[in-house]
Amino acid sequence: ESVDAMREQFLKRRDFMVETINNIPNISCLKPGGAFYVMMNIQDLIGKELKGKVINNSMDFALHLLETSYVATVPGSAFGVEGFVRLSYAASMEEIAEGLKRIEEFVS
Repeated sequence: ESVDAMREQFLKRRDFMVETINNIPNISCLKPGGAFYVMMNIQDLIGKELKGKVINNSMDFALHLLETSYVATVPGSAFGVEGFVRLSYAASMEEIAEGLKRIEEFVS
C-alpha cells in the first residue's frame, strides 16, 4: 500500500514537471516511462546569451544555471546527448516547483 502511494506521488511529480517544462518557451521534454528524471531539451538555447553568458553546450547551461539560479542539473553530454540536461523529480513538489520557476526565469 505504501509503495503504491509513493508511486502515485512520483507520477504526479513527473507529470507536473513535464507539463511545466513544456509550457516554458525554448525548452521541452518528453514524458519518461521510468526512472526519476526528465531529459530537458535545451537545443533552442544553444548559442544564445542567458544572464550574460553565451550557452555553447549542455555543460555551459548546467554550470550557469547552477551559478546564477542555484538549480542543479546534469549536462546531457555526460550521457552522450548534447543539447539536453537531466532533471530529477525525486524531490518534494515544492522543491520541483521552485526549481522550475527558477529555470523559467533563467531562460526568459
